[in-house]
Amino acid sequence: MLLTHYHHRDEPPLRNLSALTRADAIKVMLELRNRSGAVYHRFQNPQEYLENRQRVEGWIRQEFINKGGRPVNAYPHYFVVGRSLWIEEGYQNQCLSIHYPITAFDPSQVSFTYPDSMISYWLKSQAQQVFYRPEYHGQVFTLSEIQEIIDRFGVPIDEWRSDTMRKFDLFIEAQVWSGIPAQDHGDSIVTGENQNPIEPV
Repeated sequence: MLLTHYHHRDEPPLRNLSALTRADAIKVMLELRNRSGAVYHRFQNPQEYLENRQRVEGWIRQEFINKGGRPVNAYPHYFVVGRSLWIEEGYQNQCLSIHYPITAFDPSQVSFTYPDSMISYWLKSQAQQVFYRPEYHGQVFTLSEIQEIIDRFGVPIDEWRSDTMRKFDLFIEAQVWSGIPAQDHGDSIVTGENQNPIEPV
């Protein structure tokens, strides 16, 4: 399993809003929300986004602990499993990617949601909708659990384009709750429509 982290090509990787003070995080989002690209739409209401994000991060962390996870940090670094066409297009192909094999991390410090954690958290309240998938929506998974889910349902690629049953299955998110192994981030891979990698803010 390969974990991929995306970032805008003009910015460094592995930045996290949760590492900032509330005032600084809102300031960053006020700047980002005017950019074009789907990945920036979430910042239209910075205060609401930050509150929701902190709530979701607390949910993931506690659910992961309940399953035996041992997060080191108060908030995670965000990755996806494999590749995400939705994120690449959301950056309008102006992103870079860095990648790690799952073996670079202690499994007790990596949790997963299918799809994106904020969407998955919201999907808990959508159980009556046709697109709700009880097998994986609204849940936090360990490595062994997500491997079983992938064996059954696969890693989403572009089903969200045309399958209304899977319109929210944009990617599988991995949350790394520890430090990131040293890597030369100057070697980030330019990720575009025809590229394969070896959160977004």
